[in-house]
Amino acid sequence: MEAIEGLRWSWNAWPTTKNQVSSLVIPLSIMCTPLMQSTELPILTYDPLICTRCAAVLNPYSRVDYQSRIWVCPFCYNRNPFPISYSGIGETNLPAELFPTYNTVEYKIDKVDSKFRSNLHLGYGWSNGLSSSNVSLPSMMSVGTPRSIGGAGAGGEVRGFAGPVPVFVFVVDACMVEEELRAVKNELLLVVEQLPENALVGLITFDAMVRVYDLGFSDCSRVVVFHGGREVSSEQVLGSNIQL
Repeated sequence: MEAIEGLRWSWNAWPTTKNQVSSLVIPLSIMCTPLMQSTELPILTYDPLICTRCAAVLNPYSRVDYQSRIWVCPFCYNRNPFPISYSGIGETNLPAELFPTYNTVEYKIDKVDSKFRSNLHLGYGWSNGLSSSNVSLPSMMSVGTPRSIGGAGAGGEVRGFAGPVPVFVFVVDACMVEEELRAVKNELLLVVEQLPENALVGLITFDAMVRVYDLGFSDCSRVVVFHGGREVSSEQVLGSNIQL
C-alpha cells in the first residue's frame, strides 16, 4: 500500500475505544510522501464532498442513509446531505470515494471562482462513468492548501501570491553520523527541485537544540534556536514572530 499511496501508518488499525487510545505506546500517525509519483493511485475529476461542520471528506467510514441521501461524518457525527449529482446513489451504485478497496484517492479539480465552488457538483459528478461496476476508488482523506499563513489577508491569500499556495516544512533529525546527514541533505535538495515555484518552504532541525531556519535571506544565515532543556510555551513561540 505504501508503494501505491505514499502513506505509512504507525499502526495498521484505528483504536476504537478510549482504553485502546490510552494504551498506545506510539501515537496514531501517518507519514505522507506528497510528491510521490504513482500510476496506480486513483484520480477523481470532481470535487470531494466536505462535511459542513469539520471539513472532513466523504470516505468509506462514513455512515450513509441511501433513502434520505444523507451521510454522517465519522469524525464529528454531523449529518450532511448529498448534492443533486448523487441522486442515483445506492448500495449497488456507490460513488468512487465510498469503495473500501483503496485507502486513498486524489482529486483533480479545475480552478473555478470560489463563489461557484459550492455548486460545482451540479455541473458534473461522480456518476459520469464512475460506478460500482467499473471502479473501486475510495478516499480516506484529502490534503489541501492552507487558507491562512503568517501575513495572510482576509481572503486567505499570502501577501505576494495570487492565491493559496502549498507549504512544505522539512523536519530533520540531525542526530546522525556525518555520512547519513550528507545523504539526507542530498535527498532534500532533490525534493526541493521538484517543488512548485510558488511553494513556501520551511526547515527545522533538531538534536540537543531545535533550530528553525529563516530561508528568506540568501546573504546570511538566520536561525532561531530553542534550547533542548528548556520548555517553551506555544504563546512564547508565537510571540517570537517566527516566519518560515
